[in-house]
Amino acid sequence: MTACDFKDVEDDSVVAQVGDYELRKSDLVNVLPTNISQIDSSQLVEKYISNWIINKSLFDKAEINLTKIEINEIKNSTNKYYEELIIDKYRSKLLTNNYDTIIDYDEIQNYYNNNLGNFLLSNDIVKARYIKLNNKNYNIREIKRRFRRFNSDDKIFFDSISIQISNYFLSDSIWINSDLFFRKIPKLTQDEIKRIVKNNLYFVKEDSLDVYLIKVNDKKMVSEISPLAYIQDRLSEILLNKKKIKYLKKIEKELLENE
Repeated sequence: MTACDFKDVEDDSVVAQVGDYELRKSDLVNVLPTNISQIDSSQLVEKYISNWIINKSLFDKAEINLTKIEINEIKNSTNKYYEELIIDKYRSKLLTNNYDTIIDYDEIQNYYNNNLGNFLLSNDIVKARYIKLNNKNYNIREIKRRFRRFNSDDKIFFDSISIQISNYFLSDSIWINSDLFFRKIPKLTQDEIKRIVKNNLYFVKEDSLDVYLIKVNDKKMVSEISPLAYIQDRLSEILLNKKKIKYLKKIEKELLENE
């Protein structure tokens, strides 16, 4: 049988039967994907029919061999699950249609200031930059000078020579997990990393092929209070979730009052 065989509206014959259950050609229309070969189509149909027969046979046997109490337990749990799905769907619709998802910066800042003790860092973070370039680069002296200074003109300069740099991270105004940052520079030892971070160093590391330029501008260590900028997105999600819960509780309260 192929996909075309099941689209014949004149012929909706039974292809399999178990007790009172019938599987018809029309039931198989959506089983087959488009653009499937005749051989694959036949194999897929045979497998589907076999599984259908097994499932219906097992279902019949189960209804005979399970007690009414066991069957009712399943029905009750199924009904409860269905009810929960419907309620969740309705809640989602309420939130989508009637709920303000905007969390302004003042809300985030107030929540942060009132809960500072909850925002201690679990890892070191840094504001830092680095570049990796070939040690034969003809412009290496100028690159080092500009990298260390890194004013607005220097940033434009690095944009213009990005093709000469094999790897880099220049967004040194944002906080980043220290481990994540230094993972990009595998040539550094742990002692070197500690020294760079501790002293906010400009550091040059060279090997036979490449030069790594690293500069740490600022750092926060484990157990210090996290900067707001580093956790702002997470706080926004927390506040958004609190707002959702508050809104849904308001709806539930109104439902109780109207009963």
